[in-house]
Amino acid sequence: MNHQHWMGDSPEIGCLRIDQLILPGSHDSGMDKQADTLTVPQEVTQDVPCIDQIRNGVRVLDLRVRANREYTPDEIGRYKLYHLNPSGRTLLGDVINRLNHFYDDPANQREIVILDFHELDNFGDNEHTWLQDMLRKHMGQRLIPHALRDLTLDRLWHEHPGKTVVIAYHHAKRGEHWPGVEQVWMGENTPSTDELKTFMDQAADRNRSGKLWSIQCAKYNKGVFTPDDFSDKLDLWFESRDLQSYIQKFAIINTDWTLRSRLVDNCIHACRLRAQAMRGN
Repeated sequence: MNHQHWMGDSPEIGCLRIDQLILPGSHDSGMDKQADTLTVPQEVTQDVPCIDQIRNGVRVLDLRVRANREYTPDEIGRYKLYHLNPSGRTLLGDVINRLNHFYDDPANQREIVILDFHELDNFGDNEHTWLQDMLRKHMGQRLIPHALRDLTLDRLWHEHPGKTVVIAYHHAKRGEHWPGVEQVWMGENTPSTDELKTFMDQAADRNRSGKLWSIQCAKYNKGVFTPDDFSDKLDLWFESRDLQSYIQKFAIINTDWTLRSRLVDNCIHACRLRAQAMRGN
């Protein structure tokens, strides 16, 4: 399967709403190895830039955005991606413009992408308006307003063609956008994989129907405090075999080093199984 347009290649998932999908996400999406200015290994969480994550099947980006007031709101440098430090990536240049180019390919017209604005730093009273004006200017025709949240993908694809991007905005001043993704995190940076799995087991049993939520399946190595690569565990935990598989308990799965595991393939398979069950096949 071509992961670049896996949703378009999976018409059976059209019976699902966006909040019913099981989606591969990336934790700290803008902090990749190829970024220009990122030099602190503790903050490097992905191998490739956001757009390459999307091309390889990731459908939820975890974005932390800092306003840089030395630039005007319509300049590329105004909104930079960061964790504690900026990575050199910008929201407009590395996410919005590249995503628009991605959608220029007709084969990608059915790919739903969630941009989760999880942290908004150095924002004054007017910054939310300025940022949302920028998003509307550059992506307005693609944005799926929260008012359409109850539509299935089939209805979105056929009644609102070209609307493919969800802005999940973690602030009360979100306008027509969706509430921020509820990121479910255990609150500890350096747990063992067994401790992380125990927390995930507990989180999976809570009912969050109707909202966007993600499990933060990420942790740091003790001592060196670098993002841990436990892809072997991810492949074991989230293997999609049938409707009783563990992955069916989740919605968005955020990980570090996302493309090193089989998470994308497992989410695709899990979505298809869920859709087939809903259709009664």
